[in-house]
Amino acid sequence: MKKLLALFLFIHAIGFAQKSQIESRITLSDERVINAKIPFITNLFDSNQIDEITISDRKIKILENGQIIKYPASEIQKIEFTDLKNKPKVFIYFPSESTKTLVELVYDGQKIKWLKAYRRHGYDGSTLTSDVLYKGTVRQPMSILINNRKKLKELMADKPGLEPLIENINYNRLKEQDLIDLLKKYDE
Repeated sequence: MKKLLALFLFIHAIGFAQKSQIESRITLSDERVINAKIPFITNLFDSNQIDEITISDRKIKILENGQIIKYPASEIQKIEFTDLKNKPKVFIYFPSESTKTLVELVYDGQKIKWLKAYRRHGYDGSTLTSDVLYKGTVRQPMSILINNRKKLKELMADKPGLEPLIENINYNRLKEQDLIDLLKKYDE
């Protein structure tokens, strides 16, 4: 009985240790701006890593004046905050990418956008991401199942000088900053 009680207390302690509230600026679809906190779930092993699926849900929980209020994703235009690793993040409602959730706006240039959608895996509950580049009306997904070098070259064909940079990116271990640097050079 003591072991069962200890296990229960351990699981209970872990559950409470995985939550963090982050100050956020929320712009609603009716142009109202709310400064509120969003309760995030953090990683069990890295307390500075948030679970973005918290904000990419169909209803987003927001702490306003000490009360939890749930907003449907379609009522939110933009959420801006700085995560626990001091990285600014912006989530937007982008109807052509997802009609039910918010997506992260990783890069918003003059010619090209990079959006990252988060969703929960149906079997194990892990977080899955999908990256999409938008150039005007052209939608280009990025994944391990396609040749990302070839698709980027096609997307950026109007700037052939970027081909060496496209070739040098390691797509198996894609670092956000590498792709952001490439997109910035494309926007120049």
